[in-house]
Amino acid sequence: MKRTRRALVATAAVAGLVAGAVAAPAAAERTNAPLKGEGRNMKIIANIGYSGGSDMEFATIKGRDYAFTGSFAQIKDGGGLHVIDITNPAKPKEVAWLKCSVYQSDIQISHDQKTLLMAADSAGGPESCLMNGKKGFMTVDISNPKKPKAIGVAEIARGSHNVTAHPKKPYVYNSDSDLVNGRGSIEIWSIKDPKKPKLVNTALSVGMSPHDISFNSKGTQAVTAGIESIELFDTTDVENPKLQNVFQCPGCSITHDAKFTADDKGLIIGDEGGGGMGYPCPGGALYFYRLEGGVMPILTGIYEPKELIMAKDNQGGLGGCTSHVFDLSDDGKTLSISWYTAGTRVLDISDMTGAAFGEHSAGGVKEIGWFQPDGGSSWSSKIHEGSKYVFSNDIQRGFDVFLVKAKK
Repeated sequence: MKRTRRALVATAAVAGLVAGAVAAPAAAERTNAPLKGEGRNMKIIANIGYSGGSDMEFATIKGRDYAFTGSFAQIKDGGGLHVIDITNPAKPKEVAWLKCSVYQSDIQISHDQKTLLMAADSAGGPESCLMNGKKGFMTVDISNPKKPKAIGVAEIARGSHNVTAHPKKPYVYNSDSDLVNGRGSIEIWSIKDPKKPKLVNTALSVGMSPHDISFNSKGTQAVTAGIESIELFDTTDVENPKLQNVFQCPGCSITHDAKFTADDKGLIIGDEGGGGMGYPCPGGALYFYRLEGGVMPILTGIYEPKELIMAKDNQGGLGGCTSHVFDLSDDGKTLSISWYTAGTRVLDISDMTGAAFGEHSAGGVKEIGWFQPDGGSSWSSKIHEGSKYVFSNDIQRGFDVFLVKAKK
């Protein structure tokens, strides 16, 4: 399995403050979504149903592969943290359900794969366990994936829209995505003691607070997607990041989800047109950059879907159709991305040289396949090792598994 990359319990008031994991529920308690839809070169093969699917991350623990998926729904609809064994990706099995629901439930996993982070940018209610009445992020012990346990809280006044775990050290960078309360900032937290996260520094952004942050593979550089700008930081000293550059992708309305390429020599940036609300296809594009000298971005490619699917929401109105959370294969040649109601898409990005931009252009991005499941709205789409299987955590459907049928 690849490395880790880059919501409320209906109990008595006192019990609501205590985290509790349970075994996966019987099928009768939640209904799996139908394996139907339309697409090209991709087939949907499995679903584990719940509502409010948001972010997810993977980890290999004691020889087995797991997906840790967040849901911001109420517990009765499957909210909380789902632990899914994907050792056999074609036959996923839910092995635990931590009934602690927070919003937005962004998921990250520490460098040692012992601690999971769940982000909350609004105060939790009685179903949010340790986050009841608090904003920030919750730490979860996943040393035994079948018995996850909430153990600590980093309380943050401006909240936690996304969190980013350092790939080599026990640190977390917080993205509050606060657009109204003054100059943006990045809070830096130590999780050396995951039961008691400690704030060690606050770095200022030039513009708005980051929506999300990603490190390069060594943790020596970070990139932020800050709605109106992109910022590069030298993070060699993890507690004291230094600003290197500020820029913006052409035509971007909401800069969202910034990641380094697998070789750390480039960047991939998304534009979340409409912010996930009703937005016509093809929506915000995906931008590819080469980093000249490690800091100067050179645009090398742009991707937008070609299909003119008018994605609809559950009420038959205009659905959100735009780039959202994406993921890279271990070799960096394949990218999977969620496109909300337009489903999950898989791209060949192996040749990002030359000046030609756009899908199927020489030296550009090539679309391998896509799938739009019935009644779906994909929040995050990520690749299993080898890129034959792609997973989606869907707002309406829960956990979907796709088989990519085409070769690159």
